[in-house]
Order: sequence, then structure tokens, then C-alpha cells
Amino acid sequence: MRRRLLGGVAVLLLLAVAAWALHAPVLRAVGYALVVEDALADADALVVVAGDPPFREQAASDLFKQGWASRIVVSRPVNPASVAALVEMGVRPLDIQGESHAALLRFGIPRSAIVTLEQTVRTTEDELAQMRQEARARGWRRIILVTSPDHSRRVKTIWHRRGGDGLEAIVRVSPYGRFPGDGWWRERRMAERILHEYLGLTAIYLGVSGWMQ
Repeated sequence: MRRRLLGGVAVLLLLAVAAWALHAPVLRAVGYALVVEDALADADALVVVAGDPPFREQAASDLFKQGWASRIVVSRPVNPASVAALVEMGVRPLDIQGESHAALLRFGIPRSAIVTLEQTVRTTEDELAQMRQEARARGWRRIILVTSPDHSRRVKTIWHRRGGDGLEAIVRVSPYGRFPGDGWWRERRMAERILHEYLGLTAIYLGVSGWMQ
């Protein structure tokens, strides 16, 4: 009986050691699975997908200066309720152009090369839908969507699930900021971002739209 008990404990210990040894590679793969990127090609416009400033803007600025497109498109920001209240109180000025526009100027992008979408957007789905409309209206055939690594798979999935209009989108990830590789599970904010992306992908496949950025 005692020998059987010791054998069971040894098995449990081995399983615990194996789980500990494997958890890092598995979690690392979970992070990397969110990252997709397409080969570059000349495009009509670079699009800074909203969020994570100034890292996406910095990457778009690099691509602009390398000559991949002659203009950069940014979304019009939606002010949170707290910011709107501060604006009404006169504590904070209303920034019509938004952080993306200001960041691009700081990175040396000419004001004339920046295109701002007309309508405000709240979700990535709304943003990409408006981007399609803008591209069709201007006769563009190819755009480059610049986003963060952990956001890239959801951006690509949303775009292709609403495709069929002949407009090609190249997804590129920003090399700046945090990459979802080693140790993301030890950082609360990065772990929240990874969970957010997987929840977003789940919502897309379940057909639930318009509920998250």
C-alpha cells in the first residue's frame, strides 16, 4: 500500500514538473498565434488602425518614408465620457484631429499626406468598414493596415470576412512597443490584451459584432 502511494505521488510530481516545463512554450505559442504579417507591396495608402499610440503611427511613418504609399489614413477619435466631461468643464481642450494625427506630425509626416476619416468609430469592425468606403470612393486598389502584433490576426480576420470588393489589404505589424512573446503572462496589462484579442476573435466567429475595439 505504501509503495503504491509513493508511486502515485511520484507520478503526480512528474506531471507537475512536466506542466511547469511546458507552460512557458505553450503560453508563448498562444501569444505568437495572434501575430500575422503580409509581404509589402506598393499601395495607395497606409492606414493606422486605431489604438496603441504612438507605436502604430511610428511604424506607418517608417513605411511612408520608405515609399510604400504616398498618404496615411487615420481614424477620427471618439472621446470617452470622462474626457468629454473634462472638455465641457474647460479643463481639457478638444483635440479634433486626435493623437494619431499629432504623432504623425511629430514623426515628420507632412500634414498634406494625412487623411482623416470623416466619421468617428468605436470598434475595429466599424473602422475597417469605413476604411473600405473611403478606399472605394477614392478608387484605391490596395492599402496597408498598420497595427500592433497582438491585434494583427483580428484585423486580418475582420477584413477578409467582409471581403469580395476587390480591395486588397496588406497587414503589417509595428516593431515598436510590446511584442506578445516571452513572458507576456507575467505582465497584467499584456495578459489583458492577449485575452481581449482572443475574446474578439471568438466574438467574430460567433457572429457577435460591434462590442469591442
